[in-house]
Amino acid sequence: MDKQDKREKLKELYLEIRDCQMCGLCKSRTKFVFGSGSAYAEVMFVGEAPGKNEDLQGLPFVGQAGKLLDELLGSIGFDRSEVFIANVLKCRPPGNRDPQVEEINICKDHLMEQIKVIDPKIICTLGKFSTQLLLNTDKGITGLRGKVFRIDNHIIMPINHPAAALYMPSKMEILKQDFQKIKKLLDSGSEVSDSQKGISSLEPEDNQDKDEQLGLF
Repeated sequence: MDKQDKREKLKELYLEIRDCQMCGLCKSRTKFVFGSGSAYAEVMFVGEAPGKNEDLQGLPFVGQAGKLLDELLGSIGFDRSEVFIANVLKCRPPGNRDPQVEEINICKDHLMEQIKVIDPKIICTLGKFSTQLLLNTDKGITGLRGKVFRIDNHIIMPINHPAAALYMPSKMEILKQDFQKIKKLLDSGSEVSDSQKGISSLEPEDNQDKDEQLGLF
């Protein structure tokens, strides 16, 4: 699929789902937050759900966490327009509560279709919910953060949500290091093996002990 086709497919998807009424979040949302960025991005970031500012503006990561994300992208030579940013849920949960399982199960197809169209080389999952969904695991972000996996022809790298670094400054340096790792992966032209199918064959891409990694699941 060429760049023009990807833009058109993503636009079609937006028009198809922007008035989604499939779960109760449609009743409390201000705006549907589809995501933003390049339809042919090499790197895609996936968070959990829109917050207050995102709900008001209809764009992902526009608060303080968004500003930090922009700074981190700049540190590796990227502009927000060159990546794609989305969430597992497209509508804000009331009071910024955690996404519910039924909401994730309903909304995940929208995200999967976005991934299918954009077909990024690297997907960075921001926090617990996107990590658990895309790696099909119930393990928390702490044990998975910074590790690099191959799943369904994509490199998936869980990292802390930028908001976590704002609330816990000790995580800031870790987050900066993870972004440098993203750059290293891109610069190395790392290829994704199509032999990895699902969580049962999950393998680390880095040099950490294979048996230890597989023991996480």
